[in-house]
Amino acid sequence: MSDDTGLTKHDHVLMGLVFSLQHAAMTQLGKLQDPASSEVRRDLDQARATIDILEMLKVKCRTGTPEDLVRMLDQAVLNLQLNYMDEMKRPAGEAPTERDGADAPAEPRPADDGGAPGTGA
Repeated sequence: MSDDTGLTKHDHVLMGLVFSLQHAAMTQLGKLQDPASSEVRRDLDQARATIDILEMLKVKCRTGTPEDLVRMLDQAVLNLQLNYMDEMKRPAGEAPTERDGADAPAEPRPADDGGAPGTGA
């Protein structure tokens, strides 16, 4: 059963899961406040694990998933990989700056070195 957008109930659940994991990864990258503590903390190991989960979903959802949803998943993974590389450059304990876009996870800053999860670097 699908709605007027052509998305099924499972498509909506997948979209919600992607948004939830993306938000969690941005929080783990220190780009967003932790909603439980209102603190900004970085846990790059956990962020890498969350990004890897999204990367796995991206691969597993290639067939039978609406194109718009796959594109959204691709963009979420790319955005997080770029932000992860950004955080790998920042010394531990250094707070993100205004230009880091901590309140706008959809706008990553470009990064020029490898090491992002899911990129094989």
